[in-house]
Amino acid sequence: MSKRNDAYRCYDVPAYNQIYPFIMKERTDSLVFHEMDYDVTNLLKFVKKYNREHPDREEPLKTYEVILAAIIRILIIRPGLNRFIAQRTYWQRKDVSINFVVKQDYTDDSPEHSNPLYFDASMGLEDICGILEKYVAEARAGEDTFTDYTINTVFKFVPKFFVSWIVGFLGFLDRHGRCPQWVRDADGLHTSVFIANLGSIGVRTSAPHHHLYKWGTTSLFCMMGPLNRVRLYDDDGKSIGTQDTMKFGFTVDERITDGFYFLKSLRMLQDIFQDPEVLINPPNPEDVPHLTTKEEFKAKMKKLKADKKAAEKAAKLEAKQSGR
Repeated sequence: MSKRNDAYRCYDVPAYNQIYPFIMKERTDSLVFHEMDYDVTNLLKFVKKYNREHPDREEPLKTYEVILAAIIRILIIRPGLNRFIAQRTYWQRKDVSINFVVKQDYTDDSPEHSNPLYFDASMGLEDICGILEKYVAEARAGEDTFTDYTINTVFKFVPKFFVSWIVGFLGFLDRHGRCPQWVRDADGLHTSVFIANLGSIGVRTSAPHHHLYKWGTTSLFCMMGPLNRVRLYDDDGKSIGTQDTMKFGFTVDERITDGFYFLKSLRMLQDIFQDPEVLINPPNPEDVPHLTTKEEFKAKMKKLKADKKAAEKAAKLEAKQSGR
């Protein structure tokens, strides 16, 4: 399988990584959990400053919107996180997307709404916030998302015994890259990352890790914990101020990228939290990596082979001359 309707094939996968899909065949076989405590002091200051400078906004900028914008920026400039594996092949998504659940109100029987949202490298902070705010407003107003509508329609008109057959058939299409766009939009598990803001529902001490699903292509889950203010002390035990922190729990399919790339990406997320003003404008084009095509990969391998052959030839010639 060399083509999918939702992704491009990756050719620049290190040889060591290429064995992973054969020894860890499912996403659930390769879960890695990682927890990070992020300093969001500057981010909170940025939100307050931004709201003071933009009093004409329909509603104030929210902290979670800036955090989501930062995650989207990382997915754009670190495309190795925006990959998945299907049929033991590495694929790079054609888009950057996120999904998160919005509870209509904070009561036990309140419905939840979910829908994938799409972004691209041309978007700045206001563009991203516009998409987020519209989605949340519609969900809080009780409007069904496309996901809600599809699931409700299926269970209303399709007998349950037939649902298993439909799911199996759609799974077959998905594995072979032929699943329709409307199906990917309906289930919410074909996104770059699934995000849950647990701090908003009362979790106060941690960011519990979420599992990944065999269904779909989502290779990354991000759980946002609560905001906490901690007091800082110097070596002598004297208070030197406070710091606002937020705990994040990440679950990743370790096959899509190596640990160094993943951890470096998480550190870059901290860099954005330290200087969130970079999110106001779209990323610089030179900061968005180019996906290696099949032709470019072949040319690169051919050059490496030629360089190696030339080096071996030069080494033999030097050895021959030094032996005289």
